[in-house]
Amino acid sequence: MGDADQVLVIDDGSIDATPEVARSAGPRVRYIRQDNQGKSSALNRGLAETSGEFVWICDDDDILRPHAVAALTGALDDGAVDWAFARYTRFQDDGDGTRRDLGTGYWPDLSAGSLVRHILEDAFVMQNAALVRRSAYAAVGPFSTAMPRSLDYEMFVRLAVARPCAYVDTIAFDQRKHPGDRGPAAQRHAANSSEDVWRRFDSRIFANLYEYAPLSFFEAMYECSDGSVPRRAALLQRGAIMLRHDCMEQGLTDLAAAAGQSAAALDPGEAVICRHVLAGKNNPAMLWERGLAQSLRALSDGSRVGRQIVGEILAGMRWRLRRDPIGRWSSFRGMISAGGAVGAVHAMTRPALMHRAAGIAERDRLPPSALISPDDLRPVTER
Repeated sequence: MGDADQVLVIDDGSIDATPEVARSAGPRVRYIRQDNQGKSSALNRGLAETSGEFVWICDDDDILRPHAVAALTGALDDGAVDWAFARYTRFQDDGDGTRRDLGTGYWPDLSAGSLVRHILEDAFVMQNAALVRRSAYAAVGPFSTAMPRSLDYEMFVRLAVARPCAYVDTIAFDQRKHPGDRGPAAQRHAANSSEDVWRRFDSRIFANLYEYAPLSFFEAMYECSDGSVPRRAALLQRGAIMLRHDCMEQGLTDLAAAAGQSAAALDPGEAVICRHVLAGKNNPAMLWERGLAQSLRALSDGSRVGRQIVGEILAGMRWRLRRDPIGRWSSFRGMISAGGAVGAVHAMTRPALMHRAAGIAERDRLPPSALISPDDLRPVTER
């Protein structure tokens, strides 16, 4: 810890020995206690009570690695980067005192494509592994008190669309996994039901994003070889992001708009986007149960491009079937109910019979001019 560093502990109404532990850490550690108001309130209090150039938010039960500070601050030496993140690994302490390493879990391949696209597709960045300029937090606004869960992801979405970031390929901390009930006192949930809880709150984030992020933001993720605007690729990408977060109405609207955008066959780059739709870390069975199969069948029946889009989406589901043996059967039943949509995987229109779209390539980084102005951001405000 450097001489200028500030260490602040916000105790959000704990009922354990937190006060004694924090005060025993010495005079360099400042301790503030408040009545239980939720994590967002505690984090906003912490931001207001500190003044350092960089902010590192750490949960109390995880273990930071000694080299993490140097690795993340090194990434921020680039003045064009406003926040940086690294990887993590998970562990669990068993009742007999044995510590089991559980690995990182879901982590996307970040070697290609923009970091913002990866962050919007799935939640994987953790606060304990992220260092953020205070000016970036000030620009995008406070943590949303309407988000008792997924509040960190909601903030990372705002940071990603408004401020340039960097990835540091190192492990910054060890995350403790708890077998018992989790969440704020008023919204406890069992550990084995956490995925459903996260999904419900994630959908609020992306229904909100759909309202404030213009299509031009998604267009900036791609470029056409002939210099034209990649409008169809943008619609496919935004639709994929929406469906991955259970925003089915918004996602299907974009897929239908993409199918009607051009009669040209999908470019290979656009086909890759379609394969992302059902290849995220969340099980798509819920979408099938809500009628996605029937909607895809209607899209497939609507046009040759629609059939291509659906065919590529279902081809991407093969990753899901291989990865998740338990969810395999519910997903497979949904595919069967799609009828003609499933057949489209093998019977879609041959690209040789259609004029192909201009070559589509994904950018590794969005142009700074494409980032969304903080004035246009809208933190989630409805519970």
